Formats: sequence, structure tokens, C-alpha cells
Amino acid sequence: MVITARTISAVPEEESGDQVACPCVLDLLEAYQEKGRPRFAELRAAYEAHQGKIVEEYYATHFQAALLVVAKQQTGEVDRVVYKLRQYYDAVQSTADFDDVFRSARRVERKYSVLLGGRPQEILVQGIYTETVALLSVLDAMVGSEQKRERLTAAVASARKEIRQIEQNARDAALDRALVRYLGGLAVGAVVAAAVAAAVHFLLKVEIGSQLVVCVVAGAIGAIVSVMTRTANRQRVRVSLDQGLLVVILSGCFRLIIGAVFGAAMFVLVRAGLLPLAVPVPGEQVTLFFAGLAFLAGFSERRAQDTIVRTLPGAVEQNVTEPARGKES
Repeated sequence: MVITARTISAVPEEESGDQVACPCVLDLLEAYQEKGRPRFAELRAAYEAHQGKIVEEYYATHFQAALLVVAKQQTGEVDRVVYKLRQYYDAVQSTADFDDVFRSARRVERKYSVLLGGRPQEILVQGIYTETVALLSVLDAMVGSEQKRERLTAAVASARKEIRQIEQNARDAALDRALVRYLGGLAVGAVVAAAVAAAVHFLLKVEIGSQLVVCVVAGAIGAIVSVMTRTANRQRVRVSLDQGLLVVILSGCFRLIIGAVFGAAMFVLVRAGLLPLAVPVPGEQVTLFFAGLAFLAGFSERRAQDTIVRTLPGAVEQNVTEPARGKES
């Protein structure tokens, strides 16, 4: 059963004097293991009233262990349904490797549930639930068996491998989500660059102002093409998962603005004679020359930065006088 935001409503407030204590997972497990389960339905309803809709549930039969997937409406800047795991098991029956797998699974679930949302977050929790239920089922079936340790060791190794794969898939999904936000920041940066170009066009004189505007636009386009090229070639754009929504958007915005600034900087340095480049004869070729130079500066801002650094006073003398490092002949 898939729970969506349309089918989950906020928990209604209980009237004073009618409040029911929220049962825990152990209470549900004990009620489930009772003969005839007379209290289970009531406790389950009380648990859902406080914790959210139970989407998936597993209860062991030969020892105390239970695992639930709970979906609850979360209110905030954006209302969404959050899926969470709720578990309990008797550690006396487990092993150190078994406990380590469960800790890893909970760590992955808690970390990437914050970074993901919607369907990807549900798939993450459901995948972890499937693997941990399989592990608990093996432990439940092997209670009191002489082959318990052997079977449990094999099950733990398989579960650990699957949890690592789930973590990698969750990381990829989180990076894709961050990339979408980063690209949204590029759109914001395009608006800023257009505003800067318009201001330059009106404030400076016609000849220099028009060429500078062309360089600003060409540098911004170069930055956009750089990101598009890496994305099309399946190369990862460096986006940090530890940053918030605003920081990721600003990173995309700054990437385009940096490209525009480097495009303008290359124009200024060449016109000032600080870069030893031969400028074509005045005419349309000059504008095209500066547009191409600005595009390259925006496309590869690192190389543009190295070029600018070499134009600093004393840079040439330092490169000449500084001895090369290596073995003496």
C-alpha cells in the first residue's frame, strides 16, 4: 500500500480527559504475540493516531522483534509525507555483525531521509525495510537451531552488501536533486548577469560599453555551456550534499556570475595591454574576438584565473628567477 499526501491527514487533537498514551513498538509486538491478539487492533490504532499511518509491518514469532514503516504528514515550508522506520529486537538473540548491519541501515535511513523527499525517500525506506525484514526473518527462523550462526553470518554478509548498494543509490538520487537546484541557481544568475549587462550598456560609452556587454554575456554563456557539457557527458558537477537549499541555489547563481565577471575581466586586461594578445583591426572582428575570448574565460574559469594571475606585477620575474625544483646535475 502506497501512502500519498492525499490519503494522510493531520492527527486530530484529542479532547481533554480522553487522552490515550501512545504505545511503543514493543507494546505492539507483545500484543501481536498474545494468543488471539485481543489488544492488538486497539493498540495499533492508538499508535497510528500518534505516530502516523503504518504502511508496512513485520512481527517475529519466535523471539521479540518488530519492524514498522510509518508514513506521517510533515508540515513546514513544504508539506510532505515522510516515511520512517520503527524497530525493536531482542539483542540477546543477535550477534555483533547483526547489530552493525542494523546500525548502518538506520544511519543511511536517517541521513538520506533529510536529503531526499517524495517518492525517492519512500523507495529508500522501503528498500531498507525489505533487507532488514529478511535479516530478522532468518534470525527468527534460526532461534534455537544449531545452524544459527552459520546461516546468520551468510545473511548478514548479503544484507551488508545490499545496504551499501541502497546507500549508493540514495546518494545518487540526492546528488541529482541537488543538481536540479544548482541548475535553478544558474537561471537566477542569468537574470543577474542580464541586469549587469544592461547597466553597463547604459552607463559606459557606446563603443567600449557594447563590447563589454558582449563579453559579459559571452562569459555567462560559457559558464552555462560548461555545466551543460559536464552534465551531458555524465560528469558530476561538484555539489555538496551538506549544504542547504539556499546555498546550492546560490552556488549555481555564482557559477554563472563568475563566468560573466571573468569574461569582462579578460576584455579589460586585453584592452589595457596587460595580456600579450594581438587584437584584430577595428571592426566586426574585434567584437567577435572579444566574444570568443570571454566565452572561453567563462567556460573554463580556472584557466582564465591562471592567465590573470600571470599578468600580476612581478609574476614574470618570479617565474624567471625562481630556480626549478629537482635534482642537481
